Amino acid sequence: MGIQENQDLDLLDVLKGIGNAIVKGFMALLRAFGWVFRLIFEYKYVCIACMVLFGILGFYLNKKRVFRAETDLKLNSYSSYFVKDILDPLHLQSISRDTINLSSELNLSHKDVGTLADIKSFFYIDVQNNGTPDYIDYQGKFDANDTSMSILPWRLRVRVECTDTSVFSKMTEAISFLLTNNEQIKKENELRAAQLDERIAFVDREIQLLDSLRRKEYFQKKRELSVSMDKAILLNEREMKLFHADLLDLNKVKQEMEWERNFYSQGFIFENDFNFDPRPINRKMKYLPKFLLLGLLFSVVICGGWKFKQEINNYLNRQV
Repeated sequence: MGIQENQDLDLLDVLKGIGNAIVKGFMALLRAFGWVFRLIFEYKYVCIACMVLFGILGFYLNKKRVFRAETDLKLNSYSSYFVKDILDPLHLQSISRDTINLSSELNLSHKDVGTLADIKSFFYIDVQNNGTPDYIDYQGKFDANDTSMSILPWRLRVRVECTDTSVFSKMTEAISFLLTNNEQIKKENELRAAQLDERIAFVDREIQLLDSLRRKEYFQKKRELSVSMDKAILLNEREMKLFHADLLDLNKVKQEMEWERNFYSQGFIFENDFNFDPRPINRKMKYLPKFLLLGLLFSVVICGGWKFKQEINNYLNRQV
C-alpha cells in the first residue's frame, strides 16, 4: 500500500512540476512581449521610420505585376520523371534572368523571355494507386517511401509566371519546341513517326489489294456465277458484302493511325492553352503587411542593440 501511495505522490509531483513549468514559460513569454512593447514605445519614431522604409521597399520590389498561368501536359510515351527533368532547368534560368539560354531553348525573343518570372512543373499524386490524379504536389512534399501513393507517370502540371500576359499565348508552342528538340525525344519521335508511316502504308496496300479483289469479284466472278443457279448468285452477293465490311474496317484502322500520327507522334500533348488569372500574384495589399512586419522586427533588433550597446560591447570584449 505504501508503494502505491509513493507512486501516486511521485506522479502528482511530476504533474505539478509540468504545470509550474508551463506557467513560468507563459509568464516569461508575457514579460518578453511586454519588454518588446516598451522598447517599441520608447523608440517609436525609429520603428515608424523603419516600417515606412520597408513599406516603400515592398512597393518598389513589387512594382511590376506578375501573373500566373497553368496547364496540364499529357504524356503518351514518356514518364513524368523524364519530362520534368527537361523542364526543371527553366526554373533556375528564369529566376536568374538567363535570357540567352531561355531564348534559345524556347525559341522566343529576348523581349519575351525578359518578362518571364518563373517556369515550373509539378507532379500529380495518385493517393490510392488507382491511376487517377488526386492532387498536385505544389510543395514538393511527396514521400517516395510512402507506398500508399505514387506519382502519376502520364501527367504534369506546368506553371508559368510572367509580367506580360501576351506571352502566355506563346508558351505552349515554346515548351513544345523545347521538348521536341530534346535529342532523346527527337530520336524517339522520328522513330515513332517512321513506324506509324510504315503501318499506314501497309494498311493502305491492304486496302488497295482488297479493293482490287473486290473489283475482280464484281466484274469477273459475278459474270460467271450469274449464269448459274439463284443460290450461287446469293453466295456471290454474300462474298461481296464481306469484302465491303473488310474495307470499312481497314479504312477505320487507317484513319485511327493517321490521327495518332498527327496528334500523338510527339509523345505529349497540351490539354489546353495557358489560362492566366487576371489578378496578379504580387498584389501590393498582399505583400505590404509582410514588409511592414519585417520593418518592425528590424527596428526592434536595431533599437534593442542600441539600448544594450554597452552590455553587448562588454560581452564581445570579454576574454574567454
